[in-house]
Amino acid sequence: MKNYKSGMILALVAAAAVFVSTPAIAGDYASDSGQKFTRGLANTATGWGEIPKNIALESKASNAFVGITYGTLKGVAHTVGRTVVGALELGTFFVPSHEVVHSTYVWENPNTETTYGL
Repeated sequence: MKNYKSGMILALVAAAAVFVSTPAIAGDYASDSGQKFTRGLANTATGWGEIPKNIALESKASNAFVGITYGTLKGVAHTVGRTVVGALELGTFFVPSHEVVHSTYVWENPNTETTYGL
């Protein structure tokens, strides 16, 4: 019973330290985690939009044949990337972090290629 009490006290002290220090590190916790949740939800639901976006980008850069073939393959790759990152952000929204996918949403900057970075 004594080990249980000391373990609980240690866990409560550790949790209090995390909750007290988080706002100082993260800024506005509720806003940051809310933005991450929104990004994750939007990117998980609309990741498929990378396919027509990349078809259009490649068609514009080369020709329609390259757009349909290479643009489709590139779009599928970006669809997987955006959807996986979105799902990870959705699942970990309670730990605020910087954006990984640039542009943030598939419909932002439709004339620029999607990039990834931390």
